[in-house]
Amino acid sequence: MTQMKSPIISLIQLDSARPQDGSWICTPHGRAGCSRDIVAIAELQTKDAVQPYRVCEAWLVENLDAAAYLAEHGYDNRV
Repeated sequence: MTQMKSPIISLIQLDSARPQDGSWICTPHGRAGCSRDIVAIAELQTKDAVQPYRVCEAWLVENLDAAAYLAEHGYDNRV
């Protein structure tokens, strides 16, 4: 399990899973490391800006910060 350097400020669940193609890749795993569908957008607060990360279901489970965020807040667009 991994932790983030930048805090998650929101998790937005997509209406339906989207296959990776073109610029739609799993941001944390990269194209070579992941072939799973994108299921959510994680917005991370970096030093300079809010950055969107397209993420797969596996990342939501294996990343400690994402799992904790979901347990505490759920998806921000499903409240």
